[in-house]
Amino acid sequence: MKASIIYNPNATGMNEDVLKSMNMTLSKQGIMVNEFESRYPGHTVELVKKVNDDSDLIVTMGGDGTLGEAFRGFGDIDQKSLLSHISTGTANDTANNLGLYQGSVYSSIRLYENLNECMVIPTDMLTANGLPFAYVSCAGTFTNLTYETPKSFKKTFGKMGYYIFSGLVGLSCAPDVIHKPLKISYEKDGEEIITKAMTILVTNSKTFAGFKLFPSASISDGIFEVTILKGLPGVKTFSALSKLLYKDGEKFDFDKYSKYIDTFKTDNFKVIFENGDPRLGFNHDGDHAFVSLNDDNSLEYKVSKKVKMLLPQRAKN
Repeated sequence: MKASIIYNPNATGMNEDVLKSMNMTLSKQGIMVNEFESRYPGHTVELVKKVNDDSDLIVTMGGDGTLGEAFRGFGDIDQKSLLSHISTGTANDTANNLGLYQGSVYSSIRLYENLNECMVIPTDMLTANGLPFAYVSCAGTFTNLTYETPKSFKKTFGKMGYYIFSGLVGLSCAPDVIHKPLKISYEKDGEEIITKAMTILVTNSKTFAGFKLFPSASISDGIFEVTILKGLPGVKTFSALSKLLYKDGEKFDFDKYSKYIDTFKTDNFKVIFENGDPRLGFNHDGDHAFVSLNDDNSLEYKVSKKVKMLLPQRAKN
């Protein structure tokens, strides 16, 4: 059996010892291992395509963006090798989806000490106008923070680095929040909805931004979650944030804020940006994405195919 490890050396939790630990975990099982360093944005996409035919297993090591690039790599080729992922990034939202440990790289690696105890799960690949992503596509207020937060903040403060950077730039973003919302239209339950939104989120994940907002979400059921944040009055904003922080999002009552937050599940979602391109661009799996809108300024989300992933038994929970 042959395995290819593709790792992002710039990921927050990535270092030589982590890479050695993954290599040894596979080698002890008689697996021939090759290592490939992902050196620039988009390189993982190229490497996945390169090693797909000659590998039985590809293991990506990095943040959520690294996993997203792996999905993009499989987007337009026939998958020959299974895919596994070890979360070594900052927030590691995808760790919960994959049965990994969100805060412990070595504990996640130990889950692969016996591959025979792992299982193959056909994982949904979502696309936005044909562009694949692994777990989240979003646009609007503050969705640029994950890729604009300096690496030094992530290395020093971990996930808190996002919040610190958010606080530093919050005042400068306030005028945009008030004066430049996203004017969008979409269909829900056969009804056309036209609204102004701060943020639009399309997710296939139990966790987003470190909060377990959708504990029942499944990565293999062929549907995904859509959340439209229309904006909250000041008092309700602080109330909602305090509940998220206190309960970690898992028991957050969306119905209580239904006037301001529209969230639903679907297998196909089309949104039209009435005022053209989203002013902050798109965020795919934590990285900046360039997505071309259709002639009518629309963006269509769908589940395009399945990616076969080799995951620990914990992923069934």
